[in-house]
Amino acid sequence: MLLPFGYVLRNLLRRRARTLATIGGITATTLLVIAMQAFANGMLQAGAAGARSDVVFLLGISAEVDLVRSVVPRGSAETAAASVPGVLTVDGQRAASVELHLATRNGDRVGLLRGVTEAAYLVHERVQMVAGREPRAPFELAVGTLAHTRMGLPAADFAVGRTLRLEHRDFTIVGRFAAPGTIYEAEMWARLPDAMLATRREDISCIVLRLATPDALTDVQTFAGRRLDLEIAAVPETELMRELARSLSPIATLAHWLAVLAVAAGAFACANTMFAAVLARTRELATLRSLGWSPAALAISLVQESALVALAGGAIGSLLALVIGQVSLRYPMGALTLEPDAWSRLLGLGAALASGLIGGIVPAIRAVRLPLVEALGGRA
Repeated sequence: MLLPFGYVLRNLLRRRARTLATIGGITATTLLVIAMQAFANGMLQAGAAGARSDVVFLLGISAEVDLVRSVVPRGSAETAAASVPGVLTVDGQRAASVELHLATRNGDRVGLLRGVTEAAYLVHERVQMVAGREPRAPFELAVGTLAHTRMGLPAADFAVGRTLRLEHRDFTIVGRFAAPGTIYEAEMWARLPDAMLATRREDISCIVLRLATPDALTDVQTFAGRRLDLEIAAVPETELMRELARSLSPIATLAHWLAVLAVAAGAFACANTMFAAVLARTRELATLRSLGWSPAALAISLVQESALVALAGGAIGSLLALVIGQVSLRYPMGALTLEPDAWSRLLGLGAALASGLIGGIVPAIRAVRLPLVEALGGRA
């Protein structure tokens, strides 16, 4: 037979300051678990969500699948873009985008700049303008919705009509685009000639192709293999993004381990609270045992106290995560949005409850294993 639940509640109210402090600690633990889970999900999603089976990258032959190291002479890039077979054509324009990808600076702040041609908007179909327009005149710029986060600048500095200084040149922001779940949202797009002039580059990074059908990949790979003079290699976007996801995987794993450490910290907080409660109630617990309550009933009662405190902290943390909503965060290769979705909040609540159960078991066992005579004498 278990002790009445009212007894558990009464004990929590008897030590209000300690209970509230523990609830606060568990709330912080829950928020950390939710944040780490959302961060890991965002990292992995950014590496894989934007991959399409009908998009192919032509990279420098020495780059393998590393877009950062890819270098292609501009002449070779334009030749490949104009002659590679199997490319989708829309209103007479080939969906073959010659692009330059590089890091750029605004003072000591680093951003991601992509030089593109008009064909880029045919290839990267998920990129949609949400304000303004794409760059058309010299030194105009379109910015992603997370570009300000990546550079650590206020969002107001990236409003349409503002001027942004990059590579010692002033770019006028004429548009803002969104591409949810992709790496593009942390980038700034300019016309390819402007990006090359500003950065003093004579070569480009890659040619991105959107194929008429995914089956045309074989023709593109054959073309790249035969045209040795162009020194290019055809890499499907799915493979490129898979490599990106693999490179981000250690960071996501680290986030998961931080969540585990947060659960352990929560368990220690609960255990500390319950040990203090046991020490303060040694005679009371012994008296209950002498009145006929079983050690198991007392142990379960103590675990209930710990779990209830943890559950309260977990619920508050989950509600706070819901109220706070999405949070933008930058990382070395871009930026992402932390989305505390239902699964992340449920995981945080479960982690809080686990902290309470783990933190309550050891003090409960310690309380019921103490010899009754010593406990009645108040010797803990």
